[in-house]
Amino acid sequence: MLIDVTIWLWYHRPTSFNGFTIFLIPFLGMVLPLVYINIAPKSQRHDPLRPRGCKMLGRVFRDGTVPWNRNQARRRRRNKRNGGVSFVEGLYVHPIKSCRAVELDEAEVVPTGLRYDREYSFAEYEGESVGWKFVTQRTRPYLANIEVEIWVPDPDSPGYSTKEPNVQSKGVLLVRYPAPPGETTTKQTSRVFQIPYDPTPCQIRRNGYTMERMKIWKDRPDALLIASTLNTKAPAWLRDIKSYVAPRSSKPFALFRTATGLEREVFRNAPDKGELGYQSVVGFADAYPLHILGLESVADLDNRLAEKEMALPGSTALRFRANIYFSGLGPYAEDDWKRIQIGEYIFHVACRTVRCPLPHVDQSTGINHKSEPTQTLKGYRCIDEGAGPSNTCMGMMMVPALDVGVIKVGDVIEVLETGSHYYIPQKKIETA
Repeated sequence: MLIDVTIWLWYHRPTSFNGFTIFLIPFLGMVLPLVYINIAPKSQRHDPLRPRGCKMLGRVFRDGTVPWNRNQARRRRRNKRNGGVSFVEGLYVHPIKSCRAVELDEAEVVPTGLRYDREYSFAEYEGESVGWKFVTQRTRPYLANIEVEIWVPDPDSPGYSTKEPNVQSKGVLLVRYPAPPGETTTKQTSRVFQIPYDPTPCQIRRNGYTMERMKIWKDRPDALLIASTLNTKAPAWLRDIKSYVAPRSSKPFALFRTATGLEREVFRNAPDKGELGYQSVVGFADAYPLHILGLESVADLDNRLAEKEMALPGSTALRFRANIYFSGLGPYAEDDWKRIQIGEYIFHVACRTVRCPLPHVDQSTGINHKSEPTQTLKGYRCIDEGAGPSNTCMGMMMVPALDVGVIKVGDVIEVLETGSHYYIPQKKIETA
């Protein structure tokens, strides 16, 4: 190519150009872009995986570290200096239910909890009588190894425009999953696909998304079907993920998104609309908008596990997949909270979190422990009469007092009201 360009320039050269100049022009045209790629700041280089017009929000939990462990010494000094005061230590969202968590420095509070939390979910088809039903790590533990990056519109990012599809959909989710066996190399052990965070009506029509019912516990909300293996044109990424998380299952597999305005209403232990001023709702969260957990409570559990020589790998705290982690008070101080303030915003503490076996799954690997931490918790955390004598509790479920707000890591938590709790199971609501 360089020789062809040089010959053409030689025969069409101006009389003032010498042979060296003729050679130099195409040479620089080829070399300078390579030099730029290597010396340009990272932020200015073209990344083929970077969604146009967007920047990444937060950090995907990959290396097994958590913010409170990275700053342990500073946290201890602060808590000692401010005895009796609790602080937010970590904020987490799970954009696709049961997939890898995303750590945030600050989070926007919305009626369904934190923005980006559990707005997507995988599902399996259970036949005509049931239809699509959500799936989690309870039955598909390797969902923990599917990473989800949140990319949000950013005017300073390359390609930003109000006409850019990534901007119109309020950002995108970049989903990374392990490459199928036999297709991994030393350089590529995962595959990536991109979906709009909040698809516009035009994107819904163009991509062929449809409205379908998806069963989640006792509810059957209408939701946006993004892709399904029932469709002969299902994307390769969906078939790959199904083969990875459910290799022996013959059930069709799908990905859903919550439909804006069709969220599930929350009753049971939640404050009513008259008290809140709005109806509490959730997307694909199990029961309530927010889950908060004290690190001292987790530390106490860790000590009990260590005494039994049953210490768990990875972060025990993240096994409980809470949204808000705090420190500064004693173990289980949160058990009798009724109303708290985080920063400038107030939250109703609705009830205790009744635990299922999902915390058996190591969030770094997807490996499922056969009995812990449930077995240890059963020895001392069956504390709620409403939950029953054999169900353990760890952490608290919350509802925002306002349907908007922002909370940050480092915010002070002030306890405004305490009292007793009595958990109301879903089955009691059905017969009421």
